[in-house]
Amino acid sequence: MDNNYALPPSGRTPVWRHITKAAKSGDFVLQVCQACETVQYPPRELCKDCLQDKLEWQKLSPQGELISHTNLHASTNAFFREYLPRKIALIKMDCGPIIFAHIAYSDAKTGDRLTIISKRDLSGEGVFIALTDLIEANVQLDQLNKLLLQD
Repeated sequence: MDNNYALPPSGRTPVWRHITKAAKSGDFVLQVCQACETVQYPPRELCKDCLQDKLEWQKLSPQGELISHTNLHASTNAFFREYLPRKIALIKMDCGPIIFAHIAYSDAKTGDRLTIISKRDLSGEGVFIALTDLIEANVQLDQLNKLLLQD
């Protein structure tokens, strides 16, 4: 593999750095508006509901329900082409928002309860990984280890 493509994309918005920082300790954090208490995803500078700028990062429940998933069989990114097919999912979090995550359990079905963990990918950026309680977490993470960093 060409060294230029040996890492996943590293470009994120500046507000994403809080997710990357939390991933170092494995914490699941999202922004919460201090004016209306709406949980935000994706991260942003103003509340999606009331447009206030009083957003604080908080550890939240990492539990949610799988509402949609698919297997990617193609990618415009050279790094990900090496690791296809790749399962991704949308999870309706108990704390409110719907988030995007890599899904580790290949047999997960719509309606399954999942736990989101934060990890850093090989570029050092924070990513969300969805795990099921049906299989030991380490077994699931082994399936994704080519995307994960030192966490």
